[in-house]
Amino acid sequence: MIDPISQAAGFLAAGKAGLDLMRSALSLMPKGDDKDKIGAKLAEAERALQLSNAKLAQDLGYPLCRCVFPPKPMLWDKARGAFVCGEPGCGRAVGGDRQFPPAPPARG
Repeated sequence: MIDPISQAAGFLAAGKAGLDLMRSALSLMPKGDDKDKIGAKLAEAERALQLSNAKLAQDLGYPLCRCVFPPKPMLWDKARGAFVCGEPGCGRAVGGDRQFPPAPPARG
C-alpha cells in the first residue's frame, strides 16, 4: 500500500515539474494577450502548488515561517539544533526543543 503522504509529495513534485515545463514553453511564445493570459494562469497554478506544499509540510510536522505568503516550510539545521527558514533575508530559527521527525500517528 502506498503511503498517502509520499503520494502527495510525488504529486507536488510532478506538478512543479509540469509548471516548470509550461513556463519554459511560455517563454517561446510571441508577446500578446494570449501569452499574458497563460502567464496569469501559470502564476495561479504556482501559488496553488506552493499552498499545497505548505499544507503537506505542516501535516508532516514541519513548522512554517510566515515571512512570506504562502508560508515556507522550515528545515532542520543540525548544527543549530533548530528549524531554520531558508528564505533570503529571513533566517528565522525556531523549535530547538522539538523532536524531529515527529512520531508517526497511532494506527488503530
